[in-house]
Amino acid sequence: MADDPEFERWRRANVDAPPSWLGGGSGQEEERTCAFCGEVAPPASSFCPKCGRALTASLLPQQGKAATVLFTDIEDSTHLTERLGDLQWESIIDDHNDIVREELHQHAGFEVKLTGDGFLIVFADGMQALRCAAHVQQKVTRFADQRGASWPVRLRMGVHRGDVILRPGGDILGRTVNMAARIMAKGRGGSIVVSQALQEDVGRQVRPDFWLDMGARRIRGLERRERMYLFRWPEYLDWEAGRDGSPSNRPAPAEDEGGDPLDALLSQPETAGVDT
Repeated sequence: MADDPEFERWRRANVDAPPSWLGGGSGQEEERTCAFCGEVAPPASSFCPKCGRALTASLLPQQGKAATVLFTDIEDSTHLTERLGDLQWESIIDDHNDIVREELHQHAGFEVKLTGDGFLIVFADGMQALRCAAHVQQKVTRFADQRGASWPVRLRMGVHRGDVILRPGGDILGRTVNMAARIMAKGRGGSIVVSQALQEDVGRQVRPDFWLDMGARRIRGLERRERMYLFRWPEYLDWEAGRDGSPSNRPAPAEDEGGDPLDALLSQPETAGVDT
């Protein structure tokens, strides 16, 4: 991450001049400098007028407000690296990163950092985070179907909403970040697992039948259980496409697919100890 020129531009533009929502500036609306191309945008802009990328200061909420955190992870990446070799794995990661970044920019997400085989992304709006996750899953699934055995990628995702702490350089930390990572770990490839806090935040915008209640699950490091939900993203995207008149891009199920793959996740037994 430290060698990424885009990250370095973000760091130079933001570390020494924190945005107004972090207490910097005079309190008046100020011009925003795009962290990626250096263009100065008008105060009311949410996107750079030159390169079209979302402006960092418009993505994160005011200090003390909640943010939505999305974690993504390629399932079984260590095994895949060993099986496919470094060169093929590098190509897979490049394709994967392009897919995720295209959607996070479309849905006003801010890339906090790469996690090796996944992303940590933050959103001001919970529904934008959920839609971004759904569209990434759709594109990854379609890409994997097209490439076959040479691109055996399946993503698991976790989404949680709560307060975050922004660190110099653009990193975030806090309980919300930790919880989002733990929630992601409860999923399997192709799944989007969300917290009760996120489900309640977007509940009025998502039909009840697009949720599968996983019940109260154990979380590593916590004594209490946390209720989680599986988001039925293929059904949601079908519904979304029907609303705007677009044709459905839902990936066709594999010929050998037996039943709903989420059924196995829902029926996964809870152990007596605190698991991941």
